[in-house]
Amino acid sequence: MWTILLVEDEVFVRETIREILDWERHGFCVVGEAGNGSEALAAILDLKPDVVIADIVMPGMDGIELLKETRKAGIRSRFIMLTAMSHFDYARDALQYGAFNYLLKLSLHDDILLESLARIKEELLAELKGAGEALYPLYHRIWAVIWGTGASAHADSAELASSMEKFRSLRLDIVAALSGAVPAHADQSCIRPEQYLLVQSFHDAGQTTFFCWSFQKKIESACPVQSERIVESTAGSSLASLSHDWLQALNQLNGDWYGPESYPAGEKDESTPIEELEVELIRCFEERNESKSAEAATQIWEYMKASSFSHVEVKKRATHLLHILTMLAGRKSEDWTEIYSAVSHESLHAHVLQAIRELIRQKQEAHVSYTDHPEVNRVIQYMLEHYKENIKVTDLARQVAINVDYLSTVFGKKTGLTPIAYLRNIRIEQAKRLLIHSKLSVEEIASQTGFADDAYFIKVFKRLVGQTPSSFRRENNM
Repeated sequence: MWTILLVEDEVFVRETIREILDWERHGFCVVGEAGNGSEALAAILDLKPDVVIADIVMPGMDGIELLKETRKAGIRSRFIMLTAMSHFDYARDALQYGAFNYLLKLSLHDDILLESLARIKEELLAELKGAGEALYPLYHRIWAVIWGTGASAHADSAELASSMEKFRSLRLDIVAALSGAVPAHADQSCIRPEQYLLVQSFHDAGQTTFFCWSFQKKIESACPVQSERIVESTAGSSLASLSHDWLQALNQLNGDWYGPESYPAGEKDESTPIEELEVELIRCFEERNESKSAEAATQIWEYMKASSFSHVEVKKRATHLLHILTMLAGRKSEDWTEIYSAVSHESLHAHVLQAIRELIRQKQEAHVSYTDHPEVNRVIQYMLEHYKENIKVTDLARQVAINVDYLSTVFGKKTGLTPIAYLRNIRIEQAKRLLIHSKLSVEEIASQTGFADDAYFIKVFKRLVGQTPSSFRRENNM
């Protein structure tokens, strides 16, 4: 509630003012009283009330001096001055120094006081909304941290620090909803805006979050069946708390993301690290094997579901994987709007499978003919699909049913390399991609790309690339 300090040297008058209204019913709370200007100034500096109702004429520091000192201290409390018929000159002076209004003591009653308080309330709400605009950069920074594209979310400006101070005493409800490409409206997300002082919305990556600010200790949800989406928190206790509460609200959307009947228990699947599953998908994609690529992608999706990845984490993984596959297909990065706007685990899975199929088709069309010799093309395709295996020239010749010597001769003429040198280049290119896009060790990458041991792999890599695998990884780390 908006806070009020009563300042009046006559106890009877002060008590009369206190009892003239049901303050809480009208959204106000009397937080303190003072019998003179000096006591009042100390209370103002401590409490920083929204409204001060003060007598103009008091012993010692009068109401006008109190107003001046309050403004010197940088406190913007609205002053309603109380005056007698004979003190109109004082009242005019008070208005000049920034008092909101003055009221006559003898004619003071609830309607007159409520009229001034209603106008003050309008001003305070407008001021709060204006201060709230400064919170949006903070929301964007916290979202960047949640999404993994930002390092921190500190209140590093005076404007933001001032805004946080205004909101520090308010209650914050955070309501998150999976809304797809179009932002949700407050009334569609079980929010009654009239219950709040201010409702701010933030839409990105297929979700809409509402930051609902109020004085009340508890807000009744308009839609009790979805009340678990509301996260209660203390506004401004710390920026870390706001980040935590927002992330908690987003994580609570898992029931909607995975579906109410299939919502997982939340224990991570430790059978195979997800990084290994992603490497397997990349390998199958490089082999242009559509069925195996789809199977690998499905395993990743099942892993994320079994491990209760939040929809934000799932979308980050999907974006990362499709970025890599798009690059490997020789295409420019696409618009990820469909990923961000997905509202279910299965719909995003279907979109990713379709994208993989399309990228493999494009990749096959781009490399439909490596040379003008059909047998050489078949040998190259076999190499791309089986480079992890221990392949000999005799194995390659057997695949196309021609003589080993003839294969070596025609392959050299068409590609400028021997079959073994060509195969070695394929393995090194695959190793370079794994060094950039996976966390596998050098020894594991050597094994994944068909080299007998890591020492030989390092030797060949350095000869062909000009640096060791470890140096290459450091320079090209994404």
